[in-house]
Amino acid sequence: MRLVALVLCVVLAGDARAQSLPSEPISVANGRFVFGGEFFGTFGSEDPGFFDYNDYEYNALRNVRLSVSTEIRASRHLQALAEVRLEHGDELSAYAMFLRIRPWPDRRFDVQIGRVPPTFGAFGKTIYAYNNIVIGQPLAYQYLLSLRTTALPRTSDDLLRMRGRGWLSDFPIGDTSPDAGVPIMNTSRYDAGVQVHGVVRRIEWTGAVTAGSLSDPRLGDNNGRPQFAGRVIAHALPGLSLGVSAARGPWLDDSLDPALDGVAEASEFVQTAVALDAEVSHGPWLARAEWLRSSWSMPALGLPAIEAPVVARSLIVEGRYRLLPGLSLALRGDGLWFSDITGSGVMDTWEANVRRLEGALGYSITRNITAKFAVQRNRRDGGRVRHDTLLAGQLVYWF
Repeated sequence: MRLVALVLCVVLAGDARAQSLPSEPISVANGRFVFGGEFFGTFGSEDPGFFDYNDYEYNALRNVRLSVSTEIRASRHLQALAEVRLEHGDELSAYAMFLRIRPWPDRRFDVQIGRVPPTFGAFGKTIYAYNNIVIGQPLAYQYLLSLRTTALPRTSDDLLRMRGRGWLSDFPIGDTSPDAGVPIMNTSRYDAGVQVHGVVRRIEWTGAVTAGSLSDPRLGDNNGRPQFAGRVIAHALPGLSLGVSAARGPWLDDSLDPALDGVAEASEFVQTAVALDAEVSHGPWLARAEWLRSSWSMPALGLPAIEAPVVARSLIVEGRYRLLPGLSLALRGDGLWFSDITGSGVMDTWEANVRRLEGALGYSITRNITAKFAVQRNRRDGGRVRHDTLLAGQLVYWF
C-alpha cells in the first residue's frame, strides 16, 4: 500500500502540471459544501532509538497520510466541520468533528463544540505537512516520555529506571504491561469539548474546556474533571506576532483509583503547562520560537518518594529562507530538559534530556505540491540508543 501511495504521489505531481488536480478547496451547492484535503508520503531511515515515534507507535518519518476535510455551511450562524484521516496506510480515524456557531456573523467570534483543534501552543499547526518547514515534528509535540496515564511508578527509582524508554515503559502500579508513554503535547489526536475563539483588533484569543489533557487528548472523559486551556496572540506589527498559552487539567486515568487504595483519586493529579512564542517574517525570511514548561503531579506511593511534580522544559527555534522562487532552506533546533529527582543514593533527571537539529531543503513543484529532503540529528542523555542521524524525503499535495 505504501508503494501504491508513492506511485500516486508521483502521478499526482505530474498531473498537477497539466492543471488536472484542484489547487483550492472544492466548493459545491453555492458554497454550502466545501471540501479540502492533504496527501503526503514520508520515506525515511529506520529509527532504532525511537526518537520520532508517536503514540500510535510508528515512525513519523515513515508515514503515508490521506486526509479529507469537509465544511457544511448550514447558515451564516452554523457550520459543521470534519476531517477524516487514513494514517500510516491502516489507521482510519475522525481526526476532527465539530460544530461552529457564530452568534454574530459580522463579528469575529465563534463557539466550536465537538472534537476541536488544539488551543495550546504555536507549533500545533505543524500537524499539517504543508505548514511544517521541515519534516519531523518538534520534540515537545511528538517525543514519547516514560509517563503513562494508566500506570504509575511506586518510587522515584521506578521512574529513573525508565529514563529514555518512553516508546515502551512499564511501572508497578495500575496497568503493568509495557506500553508507549505520552508526549508533552499530543498532536496526533484532537480533544473533545467546547472552544471559544475571538478577535478584537490586533488581539486574537481562544479558550477551551475539554475532556482530556495536553498529553492525552480524548474523545470521552476518563477521570471526571475537565481541562481548561487558553491562548492569546498579539499581532503587534505586520509580520510580527507574540503569543502566550496556558493549560491545566487532570492527566491520569480513573482506572488507577483501585490501585491508589483510597490514598487519593486519579483526578486530583494534574498536568499544568505554560508557553511563550513569537513569529516574525520579512521578505524571504521566516523565524519562529517557542518556550514551553509542563509539570505533572503524581501520588507518593513509596520510598524514595516522588515528592514534587516532575517538570519538563522545551525550547524550539526554527527559520526558513527562500533561496530562489520555489526553493527554500529550513532549519529547526529544539530540546527537552527535565527536572531532577532523588533515587536510592542518586540524583538525576527523571527523564533523559533530548536535543534535535533538523535541516530541510524544500522545492515547490507547483503552488500546492511540495517536495522536501531533510537530515535530522538526535542526541539523548540516556536510553539504549543515545544518538542517531536520520534521513527523510517527503512529497506533499494539498488543496
